Amino acid sequence: MGDQAMMMGDLVLLDSEVPKVINKLMEENLQITAIHNHLINETPAVKYIHYHGEGNAVKLAQEIKVVLQVTATPLTPPATPTPTQAIDWSKVTAILGTSGKQNGMLLQYSFPRNEKTMESGMEMPPSMGMATAINFQMDGNRAAITGDFVMLADEVSNVVKALTENGIMPTAIHSHMLHDEPRLFMMHFWAVDDAEKLARGLKAALDKTNSKH
Repeated sequence: MGDQAMMMGDLVLLDSEVPKVINKLMEENLQITAIHNHLINETPAVKYIHYHGEGNAVKLAQEIKVVLQVTATPLTPPATPTPTQAIDWSKVTAILGTSGKQNGMLLQYSFPRNEKTMESGMEMPPSMGMATAINFQMDGNRAAITGDFVMLADEVSNVVKALTENGIMPTAIHSHMLHDEPRLFMMHFWAVDDAEKLARGLKAALDKTNSKH
């Protein structure tokens, strides 16, 4: 915005990494906007620290790199995924009404909200985390799902009800930002079941939000 940049995101950390990351974020004058889980019963236990910074883009990049260096996060390009068998997602995509993005064993979706979303006076595009994210991963004849519903306060209970009625467990409800307009809440979820059944449950929950789908 103008000659200033906004940086935000979340660091994925082992529990043992959390204290030193908090200290380093404070040393680098970056804001912490949330500390929480996304899943339950995962091994090893993983926490997420959401952060925010504004200023010169290069300086922000240098600051977050210093933070990453106190973690075990590799700062190298990811390995090329091993080719996997083709998966027929056609029934899932028909239920959700769009093709999504296939990535190996994954099918990934992003459903933006219809409102203009702002943070500290800057308009936030869907790619900055302002879209409901849904991920399918196939395992044999079942799928695992996880992701992040982006909701207004009045949508939260309706989304919880739609998910639980379809065997999908909300695992966390929280905010990711401090000065967002409108005020948004994020809900993470998890389930393993028949892919079509899960897709119907997710569609029922999406229908309770003001999302583009």
